[in-house]
Amino acid sequence: MFKQLRDLFHRAEPEEEHPELSFDGIPSWLDSREEEIARGLEAATASSRDAISATLVSLREAVARMETAETDDDTHPRLRDISRKTLPGFTRSMSQILSREPSGDPETFYAAAAEILKGVLKTMKGQGKYLSSVYPGEVRELRDAVRDLGREVNAMTEAIGRARERREQVEGVREAYEAIVRIRDDYAAVSANLRDHAAAIGELEDAIRKAGEGLAALRDHPDYARKIELEERIREIRAEEEMVGREIGSLRSTAAHLLRKAGKVAERSGDRAAVAAISLAVDAEEGIEAAMPVVLDMVRRGDLALKNQEEIRLFSDPETLPAALRDAIERGRDLEMERKKEEAALAALQVVVEEERLRAALPDLQKRREAAIAAKARAENRLDSLRAEYARECENLRSRMTGFEARVTIVDLPPQP
Repeated sequence: MFKQLRDLFHRAEPEEEHPELSFDGIPSWLDSREEEIARGLEAATASSRDAISATLVSLREAVARMETAETDDDTHPRLRDISRKTLPGFTRSMSQILSREPSGDPETFYAAAAEILKGVLKTMKGQGKYLSSVYPGEVRELRDAVRDLGREVNAMTEAIGRARERREQVEGVREAYEAIVRIRDDYAAVSANLRDHAAAIGELEDAIRKAGEGLAALRDHPDYARKIELEERIREIRAEEEMVGREIGSLRSTAAHLLRKAGKVAERSGDRAAVAAISLAVDAEEGIEAAMPVVLDMVRRGDLALKNQEEIRLFSDPETLPAALRDAIERGRDLEMERKKEEAALAALQVVVEEERLRAALPDLQKRREAAIAAKARAENRLDSLRAEYARECENLRSRMTGFEARVTIVDLPPQP
């Protein structure tokens, strides 16, 4: 029976209700909160603003009365004299400070009122500190009004502080909301870039594959056999050119060595004609034929010794060395002409033109593919970073939304990308 009675009269505690809000409705909800905060601040400070305005009127009137106030006859003459000199400057400063009239929204009104209070207090402590003994009633009236002004300014300080704290909450939610929107937009843009990079990689790999297949297919081209034939012939000609080049080099080296020795012999003997002929032969091959009789005469006289079989062969008569050089140089020129002819024929083959085109395209295709792969990797890393940032901002948003007096729940927070 007791349990039934207890259950009958027991009142269940009401469950705390959490308002629900859609993600897209956050901006308008925040705007409403800011309007609500502004209205609340307007209402919370209305009486203080009215009181401040009234107090300022009282202060102005009190200052005006002080301008014509009479001094107390019982005051010490020296103090009375100081006060009379101080009073005009004091009332002028106070009137200038009190000439401002606070207005506008509560925070603008508050800033002006606080500045007036600050100026009044400074003047009271400065120029007004000697006046209380000479004008006790007037100064007491001023102090009472200033105390009232300070009380109302302090009341506004508390109200504005609460409003600013609530605005910071609203701003924090707005920043979190905007961060989530930005991250979603960035994620969509980077995802699109990632797809573009992946598509580009596929296209470039396909182009590289086709280029490789095209190079392999050239082996079946009708001109391929002719291409191999020409390339082999060009290699043979180059080898022959190298042999002829070495032969010419050996002839020139042997001739130059012996001609320099002959030139020294001619210089020692003072034979200027011989020196001139030999010098020309050393500097230009065309002069070798004219110098041969002079050199051979030195050999016959024993002034110039031949040290090896090659020198004996080349300098045994006037014709051997010049003829050997002419023959080698002519063969070199013939080989060069033949090589250039074959190279022109090779370059004109369609198979070669196509091969050069494909081989020239491959490095660029591979470079672009590597660049696309690197860009794709950067996009993937950026998406990972955005996912982590998104999770943090969502948690930040939930935390800030539950920080309001009425804990708000977002019912459709966009899912993790």
